[in-house]
Amino acid sequence: MFKSRNHNVIVLAALVALTGCDKAQLLAPTQSTITVSAPTRVLASNGTTPITAAVIEQAGTPVQNGTTVRFTTSLGRLDPVEVQTVNGLAITTFFAGPNSGRAMISATSGAASGGEGDARTNTIEIVIGAAAVETVTVRANPGSVGPNGGTIELIASVVGTNGQPVESVIVTFNADQGSLGSTTAVTNASGEARTTLTTSQQTVVTATAGIKTSSNLTIAARPGPIVSIACVPAAGGTNCNAVQASTANNTATVSFTVTRATGSSALRAATLDFGDGTSQALGNLAGGTATVTHTYNGSDTSNPRSYTATVLATDINGESASVSISVVVTPRATPTPLSVRLVVTTKETATSNGQRFTFTATVTGGGEGTTNAPIESYRWDFGDGTPEVTTSSNETAHIYENDNENDPQRRTVTVTARTQDGRTAVGRTEILVDPKP
Repeated sequence: MFKSRNHNVIVLAALVALTGCDKAQLLAPTQSTITVSAPTRVLASNGTTPITAAVIEQAGTPVQNGTTVRFTTSLGRLDPVEVQTVNGLAITTFFAGPNSGRAMISATSGAASGGEGDARTNTIEIVIGAAAVETVTVRANPGSVGPNGGTIELIASVVGTNGQPVESVIVTFNADQGSLGSTTAVTNASGEARTTLTTSQQTVVTATAGIKTSSNLTIAARPGPIVSIACVPAAGGTNCNAVQASTANNTATVSFTVTRATGSSALRAATLDFGDGTSQALGNLAGGTATVTHTYNGSDTSNPRSYTATVLATDINGESASVSISVVVTPRATPTPLSVRLVVTTKETATSNGQRFTFTATVTGGGEGTTNAPIESYRWDFGDGTPEVTTSSNETAHIYENDNENDPQRRTVTVTARTQDGRTAVGRTEILVDPKP
């Protein structure tokens, strides 16, 4: 009985000893090494990444499974902070949290070493949020605004120390002109933050993330099409405020000069609308100016008739501008009476073949003011039954025959003068045709 009792005590003590050994942490042996790694060294705020510690014994083999590794960090948190190895690896998760900065993450286990100074392998640095920003650039789409202003998109690109885009970083935009849709924006997975700028003049823009600020980006204000138009009467004068219609045809002809200003953008096309239902293309005014004449109809009443001539210019950027000028056509003057004086300028001696007379018609009046109307044609009726004759000259001749052997014969000669605008006037004269000798 005594021996059996002592045997049981010994067995119980051994079991207690074995149980105590199971509860003790298994740590890396002396001269082991720990190497910590992570798939990324740059994290956005509140980002996560796995942290791996590889524990290798002096002989180059992984430490025993279940070896405890403890992780620590200077920023953010690790979960879990103690991990048992499997095949020499202990893996935990790092949570960056909302604050930007640099997290120093270390792993320890027993007497394992990670080296000294900057060369130590058991510590890595994770850069978080704005602290990871290395460069900030900003671009605009489009890169300029038209003469009437507009809204463009600003895109800031944020790149980290490893050349990778930095996500979830606040970017602050600044513009010296115009207004920003938002002064701040957060970078996306591509490291880009966006806002809008509305401006009508040259604007300088910057973007800041963390302690990094982009270079100045200048948004240019593009010049638009700038054209001018001038008008003068074709018959002379300084402006087209009162261009008198012609008495002859009740029209007025003017001359337009269209000019592209020195500061204008390059034009794609320009068109002159005369304001009377007609227009004319002017091309791109590459030479600077274009001169065009145009004839307007006058009024059929005693009131003037007004027209508005407009130049529409479109530049190579699609910007348009227009400029107009008024043309006022005053009623034509009341023409002076149109009269015709018909005279015989030559009376030859009668012969057996007849007697030749030369007639001259003189037309006066009918023109503007004191001028004579231009005559288009003269129609002659010689009064002897022969066919009428039409000439463009105011002089003609005719041979008469007198069948009466003793007495002269009286003939009435008529000429009808026709003006270019269709008015007519008649002149008459009488002649005596001598009998044949």
